Amino acid sequence: MPARADLIPDAFRARVAGRPADADGGIDGDTWLASLPRLLDECLSTWKAQPEGPTAFGECALVVPVRIGKERAALKVTWPHAEARHEHLALRAWRGTGAVRMRAADPARWALLLERCEPAVRLHEMSALDACETIGLIHARLTHPALPQLDTASAWCARIRERLESSPPPMPRRFVQQGIALARDLPQSERIDATLVHSDLHDDNVMQTRRAGTVDGFVAIDPKPLAGEPALAVAPLLWNRWDEAAGAYNLRNHLRFRVDYACDPMGVAPERARAWSILRLLDNAWWDAHAALRPGAAAPDLTKAVSIIKAMQG
Repeated sequence: MPARADLIPDAFRARVAGRPADADGGIDGDTWLASLPRLLDECLSTWKAQPEGPTAFGECALVVPVRIGKERAALKVTWPHAEARHEHLALRAWRGTGAVRMRAADPARWALLLERCEPAVRLHEMSALDACETIGLIHARLTHPALPQLDTASAWCARIRERLESSPPPMPRRFVQQGIALARDLPQSERIDATLVHSDLHDDNVMQTRRAGTVDGFVAIDPKPLAGEPALAVAPLLWNRWDEAAGAYNLRNHLRFRVDYACDPMGVAPERARAWSILRLLDNAWWDAHAALRPGAAAPDLTKAVSIIKAMQG
């Protein structure tokens, strides 16, 4: 057995196993997992790093705490998929301002060497509204001109519009029609593709570190970079920490307050963030509905999406 197979938790194997290749020229989950021990060996050797401590993981990436000489770092290796293709470019552009600091990248191996951070326990201890304000402050730190290699928000809108028109998700027709109109109208802004945006920033994509260039010690991780506008980045704050939202006395007010608390430090108009949130939720519903068509898949539960869209309307 390869020496570094011990760094791969069984739970992570279970998450990636069976995944089809993400795109043309990609690699399926089983094939990638078979190559992962060798890949870890190569990265550790290249960067002269020694594993130190338990391995962490998310849906698509493995993060190994390492030590290089006397310095602490983290090796991140990601299953190849489109959303992560340009992560290294975004981190290089931000240079540790508002985001985790990248020490080195090996794009061919989908591997990054990052600063070592700690879980953002203090953020999870905050109320959802205070956490939204903190994440809004992080977005403000991440303000940077768009990079030419990235997908654009305007192209994203065109794809969403085509999906909603040709094969709409099982949502109320008035929602779908509103989404089609938003996908047509939002790109009319001349600034829609102007900014480097972290499109998936929420509580679980924030860590803590002790250095300058942060928001009270918090930094963004795991960017899904897009050439877009900051208003589109608010939506993940609505579908995360859902248990707290569902327990609110007035769900509509609570969700709209989340938008307001994030938008204020970002300098974003809440009404535009709400419009983007509706469009992104409809797109999520489309993906969920099509995933449910796979053999053995459960029917999608779109209750949350419907509740959030209703709260964003009007």
